[in-house]
Amino acid sequence: MSVDDAAELIIGRGLLGRAVLERLRPGTPAASVRWGDADQAVDDLVAAANAVIASARGGWQLYWCAGAGVTATSAEALETEVAVFRRFLTELEDLPEQVRHRGTVFLASSVGGAYAGAGSPPYDEHSPTRALSPYGVAKLKMEQALADSSASSGIRSFIARITNLYGPGQDLSKGQGLISTIARTYITNQPASIFVPLDTIRDYVYAADCAAVIVAGVARTRGLGPGSSVVKVIGSSHAVSIGALVGEFGRLMRRPPLIVLGAGNASGQAPDLRVRSAVWPDLDALISTTLPEGISRTHRSLLRSASTGRAFAGG
Repeated sequence: MSVDDAAELIIGRGLLGRAVLERLRPGTPAASVRWGDADQAVDDLVAAANAVIASARGGWQLYWCAGAGVTATSAEALETEVAVFRRFLTELEDLPEQVRHRGTVFLASSVGGAYAGAGSPPYDEHSPTRALSPYGVAKLKMEQALADSSASSGIRSFIARITNLYGPGQDLSKGQGLISTIARTYITNQPASIFVPLDTIRDYVYAADCAAVIVAGVARTRGLGPGSSVVKVIGSSHAVSIGALVGEFGRLMRRPPLIVLGAGNASGQAPDLRVRSAVWPDLDALISTTLPEGISRTHRSLLRSASTGRAFAGG
């Protein structure tokens, strides 16, 4: 559970947002945001945040789990996302000082975005960052905007650089979620396309485990002084190659998955994204789901969706 007397708000209703919401107090609101228009998005974000902050008896905590962008998203669309985030932070900075000093903002960022061009895995929070795609540039801009806002406003911040998130309910329409995509081939008998080499190494973290670390990290950040900003890498610390992942599916399902190796553009993709966290490593004990367990749960979720006639677009 989250900090007892804090008023909380989830921003973003995707795989991560839903997983974090399940860790918070029942009845915690999720912001309804008109993301298609920047001005309307800012208005909706500010209204939702103000309502939660006004209800707070003690601290308040905002979880920014939103982000429609992926590695292949256009720079223009990503810049709009960054601009909305900055405008939202500016509104928070205008709150009275005593209100700001009771607040904590969480931001979901990306290991792949931050370290794709860094070149010396395994990466931790002290590794130099280097983006290779507009997506990575946008994530680092948002991280910096939040850190700067914390320093000037006194609002605490917790930034999570997350590895490859997976689990039941992943939005396959975003072109992400390799585990969900491969699992779906066993149900639809339609092949999954893989556009990077099979020796590409990735760390996969189960969404519920990631959410547990996030909520614990936000609670710990709340105990720091006003203006504190913490960056933590969140991953399983058990990276595997895509070839090994494909092999694990074959072992669990007793037949190989249907995959097609494509010749797509792998620019912006690092060959090796192993990580290890040096910040609050004790929280990593909350990550307990093994890759076989996570694959099985994800596959079972897809089977349930298929049996009830639900579409696969949302995993």
